[in-house]
Amino acid sequence: MPVFTSNYLSNQFSELFGPYNLFYLRNGIYLTDFLDILIITMLLYFVFLLFKKARTVVVFTGILLLASIYILAKVFNLYLTLITLRYFFGVSLIIFAIIFQQEIRKYFELLGLFGSRFQVGRLIPKSPTIAEIILACIQMAQSKTGALIVIQGKDSLSGLIEGGIALEGQISEEIIASIFYPNSPGHDGALVISNNHIVRFAAHLPLSNNFKEIGKRGTRHSAGLGLSENSDALCIVISEEKGRISVCRDSKIKTLEESSDLEKELNRFVKDKFDTKEKGFHLRLFRKNLGSKAAALFCASVLWFFGAYRAGIVSQTYSIPITFENLPPNTIIQDFDPKNITITASGRGNVAFSGITAENFDLVIDGKTLQNGVNKINLSPDNITQPLNLTITAITPSTILLTADQYFPANVPVHVPTKGTLPKQLRLQNLTITPDQITLLIPKDSKAPEFISTQVVDYTGHSESYITTTNLILPENSKLPDTQQSVVSIALTIEKSD
Repeated sequence: MPVFTSNYLSNQFSELFGPYNLFYLRNGIYLTDFLDILIITMLLYFVFLLFKKARTVVVFTGILLLASIYILAKVFNLYLTLITLRYFFGVSLIIFAIIFQQEIRKYFELLGLFGSRFQVGRLIPKSPTIAEIILACIQMAQSKTGALIVIQGKDSLSGLIEGGIALEGQISEEIIASIFYPNSPGHDGALVISNNHIVRFAAHLPLSNNFKEIGKRGTRHSAGLGLSENSDALCIVISEEKGRISVCRDSKIKTLEESSDLEKELNRFVKDKFDTKEKGFHLRLFRKNLGSKAAALFCASVLWFFGAYRAGIVSQTYSIPITFENLPPNTIIQDFDPKNITITASGRGNVAFSGITAENFDLVIDGKTLQNGVNKINLSPDNITQPLNLTITAITPSTILLTADQYFPANVPVHVPTKGTLPKQLRLQNLTITPDQITLLIPKDSKAPEFISTQVVDYTGHSESYITTTNLILPENSKLPDTQQSVVSIALTIEKSD
């Protein structure tokens, strides 16, 4: 079973794509450089989403300031500053992980939620379902009944909502009002609407740490804001103290002045998330947080330029053997020089050669192109299979000479010469050869011999029949196939003479 290391996978892709480096473009730019930037852009984008919170934006600014000072210190070779910042960064990483462990956890939750979007049942603006939600909210606001209603968007809420009681109920004013009735056991939690159904109530949501946005509002507002920070859901919060309706969406809380504003907010949310003329995931993904995406792309490009592009193209040499493929039957390579070729490979920085050895390269010559006699072969990168992140820039020598002999098979009888004397009244009655003929490879443009001889068999001193073996004597320039043995068996029958 193969071990799936990075070099193993690289070799498998190299065999798949052949000797051509499909990832090299020009001027030291590889196609993988764009993939490199894209991955870093995605990671930075989620970092920016996390640090947009009020609590961490100052910290993020401080990190950028320290990073700028470190870059300047490296450019101007400020020795003391460099040493101090290196020790400081080492300790700061541990402190940062302890203090901001919750934010770090949210960062990985954001990464996990990135690929967990799915299609949910569509709501329709101004539909009876929307009307039921609005009527229930207005009734609870007038009676100052506290409530927290979650309407799921495109993002999965798995991992964000804890506890609660599962319910596959229809959306109606009466059911919503009864769930949040003060004496109801589930009135303190959140009611979750998904796929045009009430799927859970009395659920617990993640609380927000954005105290600036929360202000003097209560726990329900903190929970609604916390969920809106980690998903695209819409949360409706009704204050039991003032009877005011607020909506939480995209990390913001908005307190509504009029009850009619709730219908506008719901219709706007439904149109954005469930519009029957949906613009498509890719367009929505591009437009959402476009500023953060642009900033992440810019930072990733700058990091790539200073961290990868300026690392330059590094070259290393390897000595690799020559191998042959598609060699026609009965064609034999007699000799070639040199046996090994020195190649120069180039890649992005020293890290491109991490774990790379001569075994990661294959120099293959197509045997179909060989002719009988001496062949002069010009070598090029097309003959070499290399890791896809490397480019072959030089081959030394660029030509090799080899002698290829082509043969044709011929069935030739075996002749066994004998000698010796037998005791009186005995004679050699019969001699049986096994096999009595063999397949011989004859050089092209040559004539097959009438027979092939073996070494002389001496039967002197024998008084009875016996079996022995002897070696074939090959004619000049002839060869035996790999499956043909060079030894034959001889059965000598010795009998009394008449």
